[in-house]
Amino acid sequence: MQEAFIKAKKEKMVESSLNKEMANIIPTVGIVAVRDGKILLVRHEEGGGHVVGTYGLPAGRLEEGEAEQEAAAREFEEETGLVSKIEDFKGFEDNYFIADVPRKDGSIVKMGWRVFKISNFTGQLKPSSDTTPIWFTHEQIEQFESDRILAPNVLNAINAALK
Repeated sequence: MQEAFIKAKKEKMVESSLNKEMANIIPTVGIVAVRDGKILLVRHEEGGGHVVGTYGLPAGRLEEGEAEQEAAAREFEEETGLVSKIEDFKGFEDNYFIADVPRKDGSIVKMGWRVFKISNFTGQLKPSSDTTPIWFTHEQIEQFESDRILAPNVLNAINAALK
């Protein structure tokens, strides 16, 4: 009886700890866009909150009441200029990541990132004050990881999307 009580108490403590941790995670979406064997990244510029000069996937936070695929379509267009349909954003196995993301103000935020893959879109790449979209090969992106100019989990997300 005592063992069951102690086990239940420990499980409740673990659950409470996980709930607190999850409450501090900012929900975001990311997009792995693929065309002609290249992957689209964005270089973070002065207008955004990311460390300037680092590279990431087109991504961003969910707005109030917004579904993940809706957020993916909105962020994809905002950060790249490319237009797509919500149904073209495809989930894939192991497409959720959590990371501590450094910001240009020196802070670190914990973000949960649901990543989608897309290969059907139209339009021309358009830079903004926040991001500059650029196509890269997988090998170039691997070098960014080695050079430590790639945002957390970008290469992991790309590799999972390309399986």
